[in-house]
Amino acid sequence: MPALVGFTPSAFLQWTRDHLNVVALDQLGDALYEHRRASEISVGLYGPLTNLAPVESYPRSLTGRIARSFTEDYYYRVHVRPSRIDLGNTMSVQTREVEVWNAWFEPNALAAIHATNAEGMTLSGPASPPTSFGPLESRIYILSVTPNGPPVVNAAFQFDFERDDPTLRALGRRIVGWVLGPDWTEPVVERLEWLTDVMESHAGAEQRVRLREAPRRHFEYRVLVGSDRARAHMENRLVSWQARVYGLPVWTDAWIATDDIAPGATSLVVPTTNRDFVVGGIVGLVNGLQSEFAEITAVGTSSIMLNDPISGDWPAGTKIVPVRSARVQNDLGLTYVTDAIAITRPQFQLEDEWPITASSESPDYLGYPVLLTPPNWREDLQGEFGRKWRDLDYLTGRRAVDDLTGHARTRRSHRWLLVGRTAIADFRSWLATRAGKLKPFWLPSFQCDLKVIAPTGGTDAFLTVENRSYAEGPVAAIGRRDLMIVTTSGGRFYRRITAASELNESSELIAIDNPIGATLLPEQFQQISFMQLVRLDTDNVEIAHVTDELAEVVLPLRSLRDDL
Repeated sequence: MPALVGFTPSAFLQWTRDHLNVVALDQLGDALYEHRRASEISVGLYGPLTNLAPVESYPRSLTGRIARSFTEDYYYRVHVRPSRIDLGNTMSVQTREVEVWNAWFEPNALAAIHATNAEGMTLSGPASPPTSFGPLESRIYILSVTPNGPPVVNAAFQFDFERDDPTLRALGRRIVGWVLGPDWTEPVVERLEWLTDVMESHAGAEQRVRLREAPRRHFEYRVLVGSDRARAHMENRLVSWQARVYGLPVWTDAWIATDDIAPGATSLVVPTTNRDFVVGGIVGLVNGLQSEFAEITAVGTSSIMLNDPISGDWPAGTKIVPVRSARVQNDLGLTYVTDAIAITRPQFQLEDEWPITASSESPDYLGYPVLLTPPNWREDLQGEFGRKWRDLDYLTGRRAVDDLTGHARTRRSHRWLLVGRTAIADFRSWLATRAGKLKPFWLPSFQCDLKVIAPTGGTDAFLTVENRSYAEGPVAAIGRRDLMIVTTSGGRFYRRITAASELNESSELIAIDNPIGATLLPEQFQQISFMQLVRLDTDNVEIAHVTDELAEVVLPLRSLRDDL
């Protein structure tokens, strides 16, 4: 026999046993089973049924309001999504999808679509008006924008429905490409401009405030045109478009196509690492004076995807180049070498600021990073020593000079040679961290400022160096007390001079704040350089691109007080 598992509803049983109005059946005895006579059972009332209808009602006025819901937010109107399209900079045919939804629970007739300021634009749908939308019917329309038309796009498309009149707006700019590239006999200059407000006290302390989130970007290069066609093309571009926005190819990021590009291609093979290809940006195909532009929809490591297929047939050797919107200077001079040859040097300012990704740095010494890239000594480096003083001269007697800070202020130039696209990109990231004059760093002189002439023990907090008159001046002065010690084994140590004394005519004793921690012979010291806390002395940085993979940079630097 099967066993069934169950449970007892103890809570209900407990209620039935303990409730005051409940009597246990076993307490009733035989009375529970006695037969009752019919006369002892109560009978319900009875009588005739009278129809009193209609019943008189008493009307009354009630004040209230309709309880609103999401129904009114979504229905009983016509939705156009999106109702506003920002086309940005249009250099090629662009298409956008627009959904028109009749959110009425009944048919809605579309009589016409009225276009305003829509030259060079078409809006097409499944059915041309007049047409009728069914209840809650949605249709997809295609907005097509061509480069032919006014430079400023401010179009409106009004849908003339029986029950509503929604409007689609399209905004943007048409730009033409400046396809005259540099001749590379002179470097292509890329200029990055930050903006910093520097407030300096009488004592030399500075407060620096960043006023521009990202730098402005400029390009300047030499253009040589060597034919009547190219010269006339350039002149026509300047006459018709100089006050407007150009599509400027970033020539330093160009890639030469190794294979033919056939019509209908929706992707381009190009290495994108450290090149200015971005989603939503423009890519240009340039071959001589011929060009074609397309919008970028996706960027991979070795290819880019296009919004519309390529229409032209482009041979191998075509330049694939990112394009930015830019304006040329208002006064552009031309030099006519012959009747067909002309030379000019345009300067372009890009329309948008360029958000460069800043590099991550570690506080190498006393809370600031140390620049470890030695200068390029191919050309002379300039330096300057100065003081911040006030000269009081009445011209009738001796003048009075007030040294406001009591410390020397130095300026020095530093030159970089950047080899390879990775080095150029890393340098831009380093510049983004500096943000112009904003953020300081430690600059070694990269010169042999001290020469050790005696062995140094691992626990020695001093160095015996060649006598170079260090002990004669103010010992441990700002800018002449912090050291970068480099050994022949590659070790690098940062120390601060605390005292100095002259031993004899040929040697001095330099006390440092901490021992080096290793026993070193004089020949094991490769270089000991003074370090200064410095910042860029300009917000404008020029990168001279000798080629697309070789660049030079010269930056002026200014020393700061590190004791305030």
